[in-house]
Amino acid sequence: MPGETSLDLAARTAGWPDDARAALAALVAELRPSARHLRDVLDWLDDIAARDGTQPGAVLADPELCAIAAGQGSGPDRLKRWKARLRRLRYPRLAAREGTIAEHVRAMACGPAVTIAPPPGLEGGVVTVTVRVRSAAELADAVETLRQRIARGDVARLFALLDEA
Repeated sequence: MPGETSLDLAARTAGWPDDARAALAALVAELRPSARHLRDVLDWLDDIAARDGTQPGAVLADPELCAIAAGQGSGPDRLKRWKARLRRLRYPRLAAREGTIAEHVRAMACGPAVTIAPPPGLEGGVVTVTVRVRSAAELADAVETLRQRIARGDVARLFALLDEA
């Protein structure tokens, strides 16, 4: 892999048991991460293992990670889902907060014309509101839906949840 030699990888995993190194090798063969992605994976595995007082191999054995790696889809798609799961393991409170906010946005039920998206990683506090309409009447309906959500406090609650993140 460019930027990551096999010696670098060997040095980073030298203290790992053979089965953990084999699991990592199988993951790399299956998902083919770039050198940058592999560095991220190794950093995150080390962080999770240190926080939880375990070994990186135990993290690799997470059933959901294993299911994603062995599942359906292209390698890049599975790698994206695999890293998303690893991110949730690395940042469980952030992942829980993202879930709470996503549930709140779903409960707002703004309909198909209005999309409300919290900021990526819940950083920056800027919410993106997208309105997709085909007519003036649809626009009026979408704006009225937003007015109702503001009036009943849904939007204020969304920003309060973001402030807690």
